Amino acid sequence: MRILQICHKPPLPSLDGGCRAMDAMTRGLLQAGHTVKVLTACTEKHPWQPELIDPSWLTTTNAEAVFIDTRLNKVDAFASIVTGDSYNISRFHSADLERALTQILRTSVFDLILFESLFTAPYLKTVGRYSDGLTILRAHNVEHRIWHHLAEETPQFTRKMYLNWLAEKLEKYEVSVLDDFDGIAGISVEDLVHFRELGCELPMQLVPFGLDEDEWPEDTSGPANHVFHLGAMDWRPNQQGVRWFVNRVWPLVRQRIPNAELRLAGRNFMSSWAFPDNMGIRVLGEIESAWDMMTDSGIMVIPLLSGSGMRIKAIEALAAGRPIVTTPIGVEGIPAEDGKHVMIAATPEKFAACVVDLLENPETARKMGSEGRKWAQEHFENNRLIASMVSNFQEVFQV
Repeated sequence: MRILQICHKPPLPSLDGGCRAMDAMTRGLLQAGHTVKVLTACTEKHPWQPELIDPSWLTTTNAEAVFIDTRLNKVDAFASIVTGDSYNISRFHSADLERALTQILRTSVFDLILFESLFTAPYLKTVGRYSDGLTILRAHNVEHRIWHHLAEETPQFTRKMYLNWLAEKLEKYEVSVLDDFDGIAGISVEDLVHFRELGCELPMQLVPFGLDEDEWPEDTSGPANHVFHLGAMDWRPNQQGVRWFVNRVWPLVRQRIPNAELRLAGRNFMSSWAFPDNMGIRVLGEIESAWDMMTDSGIMVIPLLSGSGMRIKAIEALAAGRPIVTTPIGVEGIPAEDGKHVMIAATPEKFAACVVDLLENPETARKMGSEGRKWAQEHFENNRLIASMVSNFQEVFQV
């Protein structure tokens, strides 16, 4: 099939889980023998850096990037309140990207147009005007759920009201636009169920994140001697989750194990994320290789209190054989067995108890890492997942 992949940020370099998911889709489609053209937005937060990308990928995908200024504009934000538009979505609409897309569609024919995330939905009408190809939304999250969760955890009244308003506008937009696509490829079962609850009756396919065979690291399951969190700190749910863990969970761990060490890694850690030496917390900030951290002898914590979709870093930690302690939201989209593949905890007390258990019992940590890796290998092989998606949509739409 001839496929156009429209991305809301560059898939490469892989700066975060969303980039990893889009890149995995591209690679899976190419491995299955399809041709893929990539058109991506790029922003100040996610710039286009072709010098950091394998030239063969650039050639194979004939990738094009168009800059969009998505920085907060107070005038536009206020106007969205007056008009009732979703400001979260409207920031990603660009006349320049519209023109680039139109030119591509006028000169090339595509069997399938893949929209990566709801933020590319504003370009659906343009695609419909110039192409007869199938339009599939790759839903990374149910976007409005993230904002509802953030509002629930926000104590400040005016901020809570604003976050709820944003969530309601996003939900209204999602409901209005979903049925304009031909189908949905969801990253988690929970998200697909929620789309059904919103009244969407389109054909849907579960397509979780997967790893290529050559990406699987060596098995590093074994005793754990520290705790780590890996995640971009310019994403609100990560900020919220790390604060909760540091303030409410970590002190309980240190009461039981006074020399316990916590390492925090990821881009955009601000100076406010500095901690006294007696807390046992090291802020590493942006690191060169996430895999090096994954394959070190640590316990990964995923303390998410809000979010949707699937945690890419959880799949990667499972692949590396690392034990994981997570909130229920942190493991959403990953049907791992609590107590066997991961440990799931919803309260600070239980979360701390799970971390302490893994630090104090090396065999428990080793066995959980080994079982988690084995289970992940059976369920998250990328080429198989992507091939299944394409064949199922081909069967449904007879293309």
